[in-house]
Amino acid sequence: SCKLFFSNDPVKIVKAKGQYMYDENGKQYLDCINNVAHVGHCHPDIVKAAHEQNQLLNTNSRYLHDNLVDYAERLSKTLPKKLCVFYFLNSG
Repeated sequence: SCKLFFSNDPVKIVKAKGQYMYDENGKQYLDCINNVAHVGHCHPDIVKAAHEQNQLLNTNSRYLHDNLVDYAERLSKTLPKKLCVFYFLNSG
């Protein structure tokens, strides 16, 4: 059920850095679709944090883990009280 955005002339993206993505021929594209608006692709701090986490555990949020509770508590302090239920998913 995935939508193909470029059905007539598909783009094959092979790498990304910051706000740009690059196809197999090295052509640069400004990424206005993916969830990169905050830190961009391959941000060194995010890559480091993901690497450190993956050395401990690489799973999704279907399992209980203290980090989910800790993050929800920190997040709730930044929002109005009525926004107090969180569903952590793998996508925006």
